[in-house]
Amino acid sequence: MAISRVIFHLTDRCQLDCLHCLRDPARRPLDLPLAMVERVLDEAIALHRVSHVGLTGGEPTLHPELEGVLDAIARRGLTWHLVTNGARIQHLVALLEAVPSRREALTIVDLSLDGAHAATHDAIRGPGSHREAMAAALACKARGIPFAIQMTVSARNVGEIEDLALAAAHLGAARVSVAMMQATGTDGDARLHLPASAWRTVKDRVDRLGAALQIPVTAAEGFARPSPFHVCEPWRGEPLHVDPRGRLTLCCQLSGVPGGDEEILADLAVTSLADAHRRLVDRVHVLQRERLDALQAGGLGEWDLFACNTCLRRHGKPHWVDAGSAGPLAVRARRNGR
Repeated sequence: MAISRVIFHLTDRCQLDCLHCLRDPARRPLDLPLAMVERVLDEAIALHRVSHVGLTGGEPTLHPELEGVLDAIARRGLTWHLVTNGARIQHLVALLEAVPSRREALTIVDLSLDGAHAATHDAIRGPGSHREAMAAALACKARGIPFAIQMTVSARNVGEIEDLALAAAHLGAARVSVAMMQATGTDGDARLHLPASAWRTVKDRVDRLGAALQIPVTAAEGFARPSPFHVCEPWRGEPLHVDPRGRLTLCCQLSGVPGGDEEILADLAVTSLADAHRRLVDRVHVLQRERLDALQAGGLGEWDLFACNTCLRRHGKPHWVDAGSAGPLAVRARRNGR
């Protein structure tokens, strides 16, 4: 395992009610304490010589101590990136312009854009959210802040992948990342579900776009891979993911998703990062042995080649099957909407 970065799930707060959100809004939103961020950074630098930090959520720009987080990263000579819906881009820009070291350490802002057309994006993320995302892209371009576009694909927007990639290129995005929507366990899954064969077609379209456009267009983790023993980034141990409660978890795709808590490895308030990492290694080895056993036994289905979906199922989370979604149901009593 070659640890290269730490991913902080800074907060569960968010202004939007995205149909594909995996988090459980029945839980009260939490903010990762700044003191925990600093402790983990110091341990990760000492233990693994990490050089990069990812900030995600929720909406990380809603974290009440974001400026302190950015200073903690810059002060330690690390680089960072942030995933945002773009609604608070002016707040982020103000933080960057106030302290030059924050801006100098930034590698990219990942903007979530889920449709080439406002109606599509807003149907997924809420009225007015497309306008805010586009305004954020233009604000970044005007100030020379590098940004990328990430699209979460579902049945609602699967026809707009090419148009969105072209729009991103015209906007000046550094790259486009296309992600596969995972099951949420809600009623919305029935409207957003795509069969396994459709996801294979999506992956092929993304690959062809990447070959045709001048900016990189890539498929995120989760799509079917040729090898049934594909090892994803979390299983390779490249990122360490810390949730808003200060716990090391196996993966951000599992963290906070309704279902079991088997993906939680350790509370970093009482466990050293080294000991928590040992538990991560042990868990991955168990999962790898299980995978080998399944391969030897035969009978793998088409969905078994989709690593994230298989892992969600293995950990008792909502997941896709041919008929739609399966697994535990999630009650989405939205509290954080506009």
